Amino acid sequence: MVHVSKRSIQGMNILLSSWVVVLTVIGVTLDEWVELISEDEGIKINHSPWMTCCPAVWPEDDLKVVRIMMMSILGLSFLLNLILGMKFTYLIPQNKSLQLFTAILSFFSGILLLWALMLYHNKLKHGQSVHFSTYRITWIMNTAYLNVFFLSVCGILSLLECKLSTGSCTCLNIHTSDTECKESENSIEGISLPEHAAKPRSIVRAHTVNSKEDILNKQVQTRRVTWAL
Repeated sequence: MVHVSKRSIQGMNILLSSWVVVLTVIGVTLDEWVELISEDEGIKINHSPWMTCCPAVWPEDDLKVVRIMMMSILGLSFLLNLILGMKFTYLIPQNKSLQLFTAILSFFSGILLLWALMLYHNKLKHGQSVHFSTYRITWIMNTAYLNVFFLSVCGILSLLECKLSTGSCTCLNIHTSDTECKESENSIEGISLPEHAAKPRSIVRAHTVNSKEDILNKQVQTRRVTWAL
């Protein structure tokens, strides 16, 4: 059976969340998410959901909701990476509530990112029938889907860390109860000492023997006194 430590899980979580932040920042800086191709003019224009102004091929700015979702994902990714880093360096307490919070935050960020990407695909299909003939997805779009996978793995690792923490606390309680039982058994054995309990009997016997000798001495003395009289 493979044993996984909590520190290795935390290190893997930090690594994955850092990659999410890096890939998200790359997606913000680069506009080559998709290539919009116009059928009439044969023009290829790069496009991304982060663009505030749309090109001439796609005049309507109907991606405001997608941009807001992507900005929220960027902020949540920074927050997740900050919490995991502070937890790894023991700047914040490592309790069960924090582990559950990081798991929920990871799953929520992944679901929100997947929803934003699906909505962006839907907008592209709608614009394909109106403003441009076709589009081609680039590698930056694939890194966004890779971020969804990384965030899901971070959530699973946080749940695994929470499970390991609960198991270690249970084992610690069992070990403590066993130690207390052994100490109580040793104290009981120390109280019951049959060898020392036999000593008072010998003392009582010695006292009875001495009392008989005193009675005989008194009888001899009384006889001597009566004989003298």
